[in-house]
Amino acid sequence: MRKSSPLRNLRRSRTLSQQELARLLRISQQTLSKYETGALLPPTDMRVRIAAILGVAVADVFRDETLAANRGEAVA
Repeated sequence: MRKSSPLRNLRRSRTLSQQELARLLRISQQTLSKYETGALLPPTDMRVRIAAILGVAVADVFRDETLAANRGEAVA
């Protein structure tokens, strides 16, 4: 079973759809989906924007993904 994405959980807890959050971030819904599934790690400036919109610290959203990327591991 796949671990649930902190980004997806936070987005849903704010009652935002992928489309709504993507619009606020000025990115495509497909890109946001890749962030949520771990297929793509957002650049630092995007991580800051996402955290600000969701009202949390960057580490609350991306800590596991950033650590895995720094170790050269696949993000799942």
